[in-house]
Amino acid sequence: MMTSDNSLMPISEHFSELYKIIRTGALIVILFSLLLSFFVDDLIKYWLGNLGLDYQLISLSVYSPYDWINIKWTILLIFSISIVVPITSLQLRNFALPGLYPRERTWVSIVLLISSFIIPFSIFLLWFFALPYGIIFLNEVGIIEGVVARYDAVSIISIGIGISWILVIGISIFIILSLSRIFGIVEDNESRVRIRILLIGFSLIFLTLPETYEGLRILIAFFTIILTDSISRMTPIYE
Repeated sequence: MMTSDNSLMPISEHFSELYKIIRTGALIVILFSLLLSFFVDDLIKYWLGNLGLDYQLISLSVYSPYDWINIKWTILLIFSISIVVPITSLQLRNFALPGLYPRERTWVSIVLLISSFIIPFSIFLLWFFALPYGIIFLNEVGIIEGVVARYDAVSIISIGIGISWILVIGISIFIILSLSRIFGIVEDNESRVRIRILLIGFSLIFLTLPETYEGLRILIAFFTIILTDSISRMTPIYE
């Protein structure tokens, strides 16, 4: 393979190095998930306690132990991914830059660095600002006088999990489609992997959204891939 500085490297070495980056990222996600597992109960209690709702009513409304365990591990996975994404993106950037021309390096840096920090920043804002204030607002405007409200903690947290998966998968689709355009993997001014990536993204969103989103999965998945596809088209094509 010919790099931008005219040095040659076997293609097998490139794939080997890329595999190491992906493997390292996966291992770090697992490590962070195990580490955060010691604090996830306190984190959930803290988060529920800051919703402005009656915490005692929330704690009494967990009906399925399996759902509760599933919720905990999903939260661990989401937060671990958000922590690891910037590290992996930096490794991918360093891996790709030596084989690119200056104009390609600029766009790769923009796509990877900005996108990698959007994921953790968006998830932080979602869980600690948007969701709490949104739930408090809906509780205030939707409460009926004389009726005692009882909340399902699993359903409340599932709302945040669903939005988090939409963000992670949507931004990942954007990164892949943008990089394919930058690297010239195009045909008729379209990324050659576009349809496959969009179908995979649609399927992942449809399958990972919690039961709370039942009836809206197809609609949400469709609009997510349409939006990310439209944004990715702003990336220039280099052939």
